Amino acid sequence: MRVGGRDLRAVWWAEQGVGFVDQRRLPASLDFAVARDVEEVARAIEQMAVRGAPAIGVLAAYGLALAARRGVAPDRAAARLLATRPT
Repeated sequence: MRVGGRDLRAVWWAEQGVGFVDQRRLPASLDFAVARDVEEVARAIEQMAVRGAPAIGVLAAYGLALAARRGVAPDRAAARLLATRPT
């Protein structure tokens, strides 16, 4: 989707971490956030800042990539992300 002449994605790889549209603010405003580590990714999922199975799946996958990039044990990162949603 294009908004204001630029591509808009729900989740993307950002220089500082993982960028995402904060869906809690929609439709009143279009706000963006960045998760810088796996814990911030997990909190974004738990707090429903990102909604919908595809977007949550992409955010979680990026969260695993962030964890690997920062040397976090993959089992620990995966366990934290799996614990975020009951579904």
